[in-house]
Amino acid sequence: MRAKAENETVKIIQVELARGTIFDRNLKELAISIEVDSVYADPKQIQSPYTAAIKLAHILNMNPKTIYAKLTSKTSFVYIKRKVSNTQSQKISALNIKGIDFLREYKRFYPKNELAAQVIGFSGLDNKGLEGMELTHDRDLRGGTNKFEVVRDGKGNTILSPKSTYITKASNGNDIILTIDEVIQHHAEIELKKVCNQYQAKDGLIIVMDPKTGEILASAVAPSYDPNHFNKYPSSQFKNRIITDVFEPGSTFKIITAAALLKEKLIDPEKIYFCSGQIQVGNHIVHCHHPHGSLNFEGIIANSCNIGVIQCIQKLSDRKFYSQILEFGLNEPTGIDLRGEEKGLLPNIKAWSKLSKSNIAIGQGVSVTPLQLITAVAAIVNNGVLMKPLIIKAIRSPQGEIIKKFKPSPVRQVISPEVSQKMTQILKKVVTDGTGKLAQINGYEIAGKTGTAQKVDTLTRKYSEDKFIASFIGYLPADDPKVIILVVIDEPKGTYWGSKVAVPAFKQIAKRVLSYKGILPTKMPASLIP
Repeated sequence: MRAKAENETVKIIQVELARGTIFDRNLKELAISIEVDSVYADPKQIQSPYTAAIKLAHILNMNPKTIYAKLTSKTSFVYIKRKVSNTQSQKISALNIKGIDFLREYKRFYPKNELAAQVIGFSGLDNKGLEGMELTHDRDLRGGTNKFEVVRDGKGNTILSPKSTYITKASNGNDIILTIDEVIQHHAEIELKKVCNQYQAKDGLIIVMDPKTGEILASAVAPSYDPNHFNKYPSSQFKNRIITDVFEPGSTFKIITAAALLKEKLIDPEKIYFCSGQIQVGNHIVHCHHPHGSLNFEGIIANSCNIGVIQCIQKLSDRKFYSQILEFGLNEPTGIDLRGEEKGLLPNIKAWSKLSKSNIAIGQGVSVTPLQLITAVAAIVNNGVLMKPLIIKAIRSPQGEIIKKFKPSPVRQVISPEVSQKMTQILKKVVTDGTGKLAQINGYEIAGKTGTAQKVDTLTRKYSEDKFIASFIGYLPADDPKVIILVVIDEPKGTYWGSKVAVPAFKQIAKRVLSYKGILPTKMPASLIP
């Protein structure tokens, strides 16, 4: 009789606690948990299920049949709808329906809406991470589950109070502090939307990194989405394209080629090469975008001359070139702390044809992720040291204690500091005299490289005549870089040159970063020179 009585009066309820907060590097909240009401019913107490179902359906925007089925089920506890709005909760409370009550639960809220959505991701109704950081670190972020007994009084009303008996008492989830800077992220997203709209691009992305530490300061992807309403967007927009998408880098890859040649001491800076606009490699004719005439090595890179690069790379053996590319990590995941990272595609040297080395040297026939590319070029900037990219600074407990701290992690030395310095001098020329002139900022020295890559047509398996990827990767101040920025715009309309599409976007972000970080000019502005 005692057991029967307890079964009638005691109910075990489970409630998950709050997920940890996701912060930017300056502890600005990017993902938080807020308390909301969940509507539940004790069907045994519902006197008029049909009438109650009609009233509740109107407020909750649900099918009355669904609610009616719940209200007539043979149980003493059933959720009607979880995590409702405050307005809905107040309207239901005003109905004063016996057998309808509320539990306080936690709902995920993203106060900055679309900001860094692909990095942060989102969690579902059951508090489980489904995308992005919410998924990757679900175990850290997820709060525990409280189990406690609730008692019903003689009239059948549920008594849920702080005095309810806890069977298990858990704690909230841990917090995660990202390397992302909310301000830089905001500027990157604004500029990315602007350039994608201007050129009606299919999609695009911008990465801002600290080249000395590998910390990601901004990771912008367009089109984006609002994780507060993720179910209103196609799942393709959830992808973090900086790690999931591979593309042929085109002329930005000439940075890797040039570094490999300098490392092997195969470049005579005084030697003059001639570009007639095309060159024969084996049985194939490779073209340049126009004849450049006579150029030295600096001029070849500054003007992004395909013919000059192909002439230079013939001095380097296939095997040496292949091993140099591997040194830069362009055939393996970077190891960033995010799920879904691709490793790029570099054909095994055993499968190389007579054309492969020449094609790869100019960024064709090799595919990389945007993160691989910026990480590799950052190594050239960072005195030749390849760094593992960082997206998390720390994980801390609900009490604010640091559980784990993520420190900059060198992977290996890929080139010497001397080669690094030579590369910077060459890449400065791209901005002062070559294809990157639109990146110039008064008072600052900037180094970088443009890229304009033809896309492969998925139907014909040949290079498309009208689909391109425009890109630019640059860093500043050139001789003591604080940031490196990659801009990639997929299928821009109208014009498709990296120098016209991607470079201006780089410049606008760079100017905002300089102002925000208070980075002083490295040379006298032209306007002040007498």
